[in-house]
Amino acid sequence: MKIYLNKLKDEKTAFWYLVDFFMILLIITNLFWMGFDMAFYTKFFRAFVYSVNSSFFNYYYSVIHPDFMFYDMFFVALFLTEFVARWAYSVYENKLDKWYLYPFFYWYDLVGCIPLQAFRFLRLIRIFTLVIRLQKKGVIDIRETSTYKISMKYYYIMVEEIADRVTVNIISGTQDELRAGSPLVEKVIAEVILPQKEVIAGWAAERVKYASASIYADKKDEIRAYIASAVKEAVENSDEISDLEKVPILGKQISKKLEHSIGDITSSVIEKSMLDLAYKDTTELISEIIEVSLKTLIHPSEETQFEETTKEMAIASLELVKDQVKIKRWKEKKEL
Repeated sequence: MKIYLNKLKDEKTAFWYLVDFFMILLIITNLFWMGFDMAFYTKFFRAFVYSVNSSFFNYYYSVIHPDFMFYDMFFVALFLTEFVARWAYSVYENKLDKWYLYPFFYWYDLVGCIPLQAFRFLRLIRIFTLVIRLQKKGVIDIRETSTYKISMKYYYIMVEEIADRVTVNIISGTQDELRAGSPLVEKVIAEVILPQKEVIAGWAAERVKYASASIYADKKDEIRAYIASAVKEAVENSDEISDLEKVPILGKQISKKLEHSIGDITSSVIEKSMLDLAYKDTTELISEIIEVSLKTLIHPSEETQFEETTKEMAIASLELVKDQVKIKRWKEKKEL
């Protein structure tokens, strides 16, 4: 553990940092003594102490042990004095909105002063809070200590396990609601997606423009060839064109020119449509299309098979999310 004494240059803060260090030592001493006295109730431990030092055993057994609560009150008096001093200092510095809120924020300090065995363990919390406070202020650095690394390892494991279980339970509850027919999908569309239709339309318009500009440029010749082939096939199968070809001398020429004209007109219309999608502002048009499409999804439909399929897709997607959440990420981290 590293200690940065340069943080103690400010006299005001240095005093309270020194108080923190003193309180840590005092609480450790108190907890150690409390554990010693509790162990002293057992015959095995008393026999061990007697074998080590019989005179100390006799003194402690006859003087200290019977009145342990009395001696513990000296520690309680120091704890209360420090608590009241910090409370007064916080009021003086206006650290809290209301002066009477301090005991509620630091309730564990106050309850830990109660000289009952059930509340004494709260003094251990006081050590952790003091160490964390000094760590945040940069007075000490415990991140390289083995105790800190081991504690953080199990802390992250515990947090991840709890978070994973909570998340899986929430997702399972959502799946149950979908199976029971809860209108969750409709609510998501109506309350989440539809209010953002302008943003979605803008994004979709950009994607359509990109696709129109890049894909049509690459497939332009293939599209023209397909249109020419389709028009030729349609002309050949048209009875009206066949009748026109029967016109003497000019019939075949007219049908050929008509076929080329139809192909050119169709290609020009498609090309202009693709260019308009690529370079003109089509956000409003796409917004209307998306809005109508989304409203169609939440509109009551007689196609129950489609609704059931959609529901099963949503449930299956949530199941994949659950499988992903169940992965133990902490096992993948080498430092853990």
